[in-house]
Amino acid sequence: MNAAPSRNAALLRVVAWQAGITLLLALAWAAKDANSAASALAGGAICVLPSGLFALRLMRAQYRQDGYVFAFFAGEAIKILLSIALFIGVAVFYRGADWLALLVTYIVVLQVYVFGLLMASR
Repeated sequence: MNAAPSRNAALLRVVAWQAGITLLLALAWAAKDANSAASALAGGAICVLPSGLFALRLMRAQYRQDGYVFAFFAGEAIKILLSIALFIGVAVFYRGADWLALLVTYIVVLQVYVFGLLMASR
């Protein structure tokens, strides 16, 4: 039996949960002001975009046993570097960002990734 379809579904489910939690948190921050909501969206995007690319990279590599481990570690490295680049991009191009909203959303959405993978492995 091939575990790849269930693994793919789990990866996509985690990324979808991250995106959904990002939207919910942005709505919650909108109670403060629009800038906080936009900052929360940016914080969620900093987490969701690299996770989505990582998931796609793993799904592409799943049928190549010799390259799967390399794809995993290379994907993690790319995910970290892309996250850093996105944080720098926000700092440079979004000067009025509400950093509290951005960082809280980023941290919460990052935890969705951790807990989602733990739940998917059950």
